[in-house]
Amino acid sequence: MSGPIAYDADAEHPHVLAFQWVRGGAPDEPYHEATGVCPVCGCGMTKRWAYGQSVVRKGGFLGRRREPDAGEPWYTSCTCRTLHLGRPREEESGCGAWLTLAPPGPGQGGGAS
Repeated sequence: MSGPIAYDADAEHPHVLAFQWVRGGAPDEPYHEATGVCPVCGCGMTKRWAYGQSVVRKGGFLGRRREPDAGEPWYTSCTCRTLHLGRPREEESGCGAWLTLAPPGPGQGGGAS
C-alpha cells in the first residue's frame, strides 16, 4: 500500500490527456464536463465548464471561450475529492496538479452533434 500523496501547487503533467466528455445542461445554461483520472495523484476527477467560463489558470479572465468546441486544449487543475496532505484550506479539492485536456470531439459532447 502506498502512502498519502502530498498537495503540490507546482505539479504539472507534460502531456495532453484524453478525458471522457459530456455536454449537458439546459439550453440557456449549457456546459461541458470532463471525467478521467489525474495522472499525478491517480485519483478520479470531474471538471465542469459553463460556456463562456474562463479557461485560464487560477481564475484569470483572458482567453474566454466563445465557442466550447474550438478544438483547442482545455486546462484545469486536479479536482479530485481525495484528501491530499498539505492542501491549503482555500482549495476544496485536488492534488494541485495543472492538467491539459484534449478538447471534446465528435461523440464526446463536442463537435457536430
